[in-house]
Amino acid sequence: MIADRLASMAALIRPKVSLAVAAGSLFGALYHGHLHGGVQMGAAFTAAAGAFLLCGGCSALNQVQERGRDARMARTRERPLASGRMTPGRGALRAGLFGGAGLLLFFLAGGWPVLLAGLAVVAVYNGLYTPLKTVSPTALLAGGVAGAAPPLTGWLAAGGPVLDPHILGVTAIFYLWQVPHFWLLAEKHRADYIRAGFAVLGPGLDPKLRAGLMGVWVAAYFTALGCFAGLAGPASLRAFVPPVLLLAGAAAAWLAASDHPRPALAAMHCSLPLGLATLLLATT
Repeated sequence: MIADRLASMAALIRPKVSLAVAAGSLFGALYHGHLHGGVQMGAAFTAAAGAFLLCGGCSALNQVQERGRDARMARTRERPLASGRMTPGRGALRAGLFGGAGLLLFFLAGGWPVLLAGLAVVAVYNGLYTPLKTVSPTALLAGGVAGAAPPLTGWLAAGGPVLDPHILGVTAIFYLWQVPHFWLLAEKHRADYIRAGFAVLGPGLDPKLRAGLMGVWVAAYFTALGCFAGLAGPASLRAFVPPVLLLAGAAAAWLAASDHPRPALAAMHCSLPLGLATLLLATT
């Protein structure tokens, strides 16, 4: 019984996704600390914990909102709300508890700027992106804004200004990563998404043109990441990391344009940590 409840809770908050969001927030705090001569570890880890909990809360609320559609999809029909193992009321209560705890930690980590950033994430992800998913595939352009926020929350918790070009560059890279990542994921599960009533990219478009558009966006992400790593990275790695990222980007863009989403997704997953690690090495 306890194991089943823990499994349901894990499915509700999606710990892998929440941990990735927490890592993004922690990176933002570390990046600010390296650039400005010291890391406030208490604030950094408090913000990261807040990001984990807030992401779990947003995930739970999303599953409350989409429980009927999740039940029609093979990849999500075993989620606790979609399968009926958890009532919408309990799901909403858990979403409020996780989300509220995350927002409280955000406030403790950096005051009102971080709290407002967290509230903006909820408004965009659950208030805008989730309902728009059934209307247009361009909803991902809004969802990418929420997905780009984690490093900004850590940066703000460390005392950094919101308009600093360093963190704006990082959030832009996160945004460019988010959109093709979810579009490629949607392509991988296209039949599932259509069955559930979600809008998918260009059902009326020629498949080759649709794949080509994805390839262009993937190329834009890798180009931005490679250039940023080259400009901000240490001189000892500038001859190595940017070319590797650009070559990997060319391969990933070709795979995406050739309608091979799995290896393109794998390349994107591997590239972001490499590029971010380069930024931290540049400032130590």
